[in-house]
Amino acid sequence: MDGLLFYWIFWLGWVITTFFYRRDHPHRLTVSAWILGAVILASVTFNILGLQWNGAGLFFIVTVYLYIAGLQSKQALYFLLSSFILMVLTVSFLLFELFDPVWIIIERKWLLAVLVVYGTLLLHSDKNKRILSLLFGMVHGEIFYAYILKKFTFSYPISSPAFLDALALACVLVLTWNSLELITAFFNKYFQSVEKGKQKYHE
Repeated sequence: MDGLLFYWIFWLGWVITTFFYRRDHPHRLTVSAWILGAVILASVTFNILGLQWNGAGLFFIVTVYLYIAGLQSKQALYFLLSSFILMVLTVSFLLFELFDPVWIIIERKWLLAVLVVYGTLLLHSDKNKRILSLLFGMVHGEIFYAYILKKFTFSYPISSPAFLDALALACVLVLTWNSLELITAFFNKYFQSVEKGKQKYHE
């Protein structure tokens, strides 16, 4: 069932941020409210500029634009450029799938998620910006793809449940990679401190 993976992942994320984050965590309430807003709006659709929008996709776009407004000019420019690249990756995959679907031998959700995540990791070293850039680029890719199909009189809903599944999966992959980086950094720091202790002992 399309959309089930999105709901499962985002509800799990809401439970973690609400009940397992430290109460004094600076982003606990913000992230929890953001996730809850996305889940609630995922069941709502809007008609804007002749296109059908899923509420979650529109919510992602608006909130990331607000985030960009608070960045410095150079940071905002790089964020927009990197998101543009991710948008191109997304719309290229969707067009490739449309014109030559026989080559999509792997589950499309996984293939799209892995492709965009790979691009995100190459473009961003800041762990906090990875998820936001990924969301921004993927949803804009959907918008561009919908406008292309509209020219051929095809109707395509932006941020459909199937797309939200791929998006949620991509978020999980990025968070998993961020966790691995943190674990690796912790062990590197630990072993360096052990080595320094041994050196001092031998001296």
